[in-house]
Amino acid sequence: MTRRFQILNMVALVVTIGINYLSNTGIFNNETMATISAKYQNLFTPAGYAFSIWALIYLGLLGFVIYFGPFTKNTDAKEKTVLNVGWWFVISCIANSLWVLTWLYEYTFLSIPIMVLLFISLLKIIGNNRGLIESKDFKTGIFLRLPFYIYSGWISVALIADVAAYLKKIQWSGFGISEASWTLVMFAVATIIHLYMVWKMNMSAFALVAVWALIAIAVANQDSNQTVYIAAIITAIFIFVNVCFQMFKKRTAPLN
Repeated sequence: MTRRFQILNMVALVVTIGINYLSNTGIFNNETMATISAKYQNLFTPAGYAFSIWALIYLGLLGFVIYFGPFTKNTDAKEKTVLNVGWWFVISCIANSLWVLTWLYEYTFLSIPIMVLLFISLLKIIGNNRGLIESKDFKTGIFLRLPFYIYSGWISVALIADVAAYLKKIQWSGFGISEASWTLVMFAVATIIHLYMVWKMNMSAFALVAVWALIAIAVANQDSNQTVYIAAIITAIFIFVNVCFQMFKKRTAPLN
């Protein structure tokens, strides 16, 4: 069963990367990720450079499927990790691919539960390997912890952005509350999620992705909305400071 999962993981990732590559060629609905994003531009949309993080995510996932794959030397720890991941990595790849297609064909509302499924599958991968993922082993950190912490961190932000895009599409009035005010609410939600991940789940890399995204949101609003610009910077700094404190506390904690 281990080898079957290893092969399935590799195939699923290759297909997902292929679909994501094609998504930027206009082959699907004569649209690209950027053109759809531009249609539903809102105050939570980050500057374009923020999406370059996908290169890092896919590089990390390639490392995962190779290191924990069928062509490297198996160990008990590797086999246990693959079995703990089970179907969840394949599910995450399917959800990722479906999200791309629903986004490009402008089924914006449907893309939200698909993104939720993607987020849940990543958290399941992390949770199922909790005992190993926090080990001090360098290879485990590089090929398991960092890829899924960064990936899930980005998806947590992308999910909020997805909701914002849908609300923009249906021209939601916001109960008379301004778009800027609702964006600040989204910042608050993002802060709560990421502080929980920092202090309760010890997932610093997860939260640093939010810092990256928030700075990109600030850049996107620098010349158009000073309120959102300043709030995004303050939120990014607040989360970053919490990450630094958590890492310092962890480093100085006495060994049991």
